[in-house]
Amino acid sequence: MNRPKYIFLVCPDPELIKSHVDERLKSSGQDGWEIKTFWGDDDDPLPQIFWTDLTIKSLFPQPKALIVRRAHALKAEHWDKLDAGVKGLGSDIYPIFCLEGQWKTKKAPIPATLARRGLFKKAKEAGWIWESQGLDARSLGDFVRTWAQKNNMAFEPGADRALAQALPADAVAARLELDKIELAAGDERMVKREHVGLIAQTGEMAFFDLMDALSRPGAEAAVWKRVIDDHAKAAKDQMLFNLIGFLASQARMFGMILGGGKVAGNPYVIKKKTPVARQLGQQGVARMIDLALEAEYSIKSGERKYDEVLDSLIAGLIDLFQPKARMRR
Repeated sequence: MNRPKYIFLVCPDPELIKSHVDERLKSSGQDGWEIKTFWGDDDDPLPQIFWTDLTIKSLFPQPKALIVRRAHALKAEHWDKLDAGVKGLGSDIYPIFCLEGQWKTKKAPIPATLARRGLFKKAKEAGWIWESQGLDARSLGDFVRTWAQKNNMAFEPGADRALAQALPADAVAARLELDKIELAAGDERMVKREHVGLIAQTGEMAFFDLMDALSRPGAEAAVWKRVIDDHAKAAKDQMLFNLIGFLASQARMFGMILGGGKVAGNPYVIKKKTPVARQLGQQGVARMIDLALEAEYSIKSGERKYDEVLDSLIAGLIDLFQPKARMRR
């Protein structure tokens, strides 16, 4: 067998976990994996189907990868059963345990309930453990090079280093930023230094990404996190008035796109915004302006408190940018 019997992936970054799982399965020497995912922090993290797959040999030849995400949340009784369950594994079953707790020191955060058990000691002896603290200034360079190789991208001199320095140290956010770069590079597949300017500022969601997230179902949590973070800031650092101004400029851009006029700006941004403008239509753009004006009036007149105005504006924008949400009402 060209792979470990089972493996522990110790990393707090879910995107890096996902990528490493994919790499492990590709390099396993087996094809056609059936992937089953379980969650260690669920009420019933390892249901009966998990134990059936783990311990009973299937009549079918398709191999199964049993991926336990957030396995650091499993209790002692689960590890006790797993300790016994992994001893008789067949070559068609590949358990992958993802320990996704935060690293508080440079030492990997292995739960005490796991560290003293035989299956972990065996994995440690055999080298069946992969550890990563997540992306940092050192590893982002490798992250960028791996992305470039997979996507057949080239760099003009110095662009790779500039890109690695600008990317956020979060694999999900970094991949979203690299999607921008790939689109901006176009058919030339050449990343230029000027493209690095498209990268959003790290630390918080930039307005460009905020607007992008508003129209993506499932991204509401990231939007509301940005809002909650803003509530905790000092008044001089809060975003409402800047957001109102940004909405006005976006509305002008959308209006020009819909009117067929020549739109000044970065070609990537215009390409990204064109389908959004068409989705909104003239009525949607008008509603966007109304929301901005209502927010400005409410805060300047003292009609409502700052937090209430921002919450109402964001809720209105989500409602506007997600037509399915409007249809359900």
